[in-house]
Amino acid sequence: MVKFVVGVPALYAATKWEFLPMFLFSTLAGSCGVIAFLFFERGLMNFWTAVKHKLPFKSKPEAPKRRFTKRSRMLVKIINSYGLPGIALITPTIISIPVGTILAGRLFHNHKRVFLFLTISVAMWSAILSSLLVF
Repeated sequence: MVKFVVGVPALYAATKWEFLPMFLFSTLAGSCGVIAFLFFERGLMNFWTAVKHKLPFKSKPEAPKRRFTKRSRMLVKIINSYGLPGIALITPTIISIPVGTILAGRLFHNHKRVFLFLTISVAMWSAILSSLLVF
């Protein structure tokens, strides 16, 4: 559910299932991740902020944050050029389901549309990875 590209091959190595069970199970797991991180992301972020402020020790003073990295530039380019379909395409494989789902949920406020695009992307990547492993 969290690291899709690693999970599908691990599932195949552990079970040696045929295409259909592999496809269905990995699609279901990825879709559960999309649901969890899309519809509960605000609560997760609030929880993380509360936990971070209640820690008994002080962390090191943070160094000034770099505003742009190669990864952030790539994401901005994809968002500006391709929008939600671009984020959905790279979410399961390149930027992982939690990061891509939270990013898409924050940028695009129609959560039903975000869920639809991300679920289609998860199913597409599940079909590709399952067919590469099984066949």
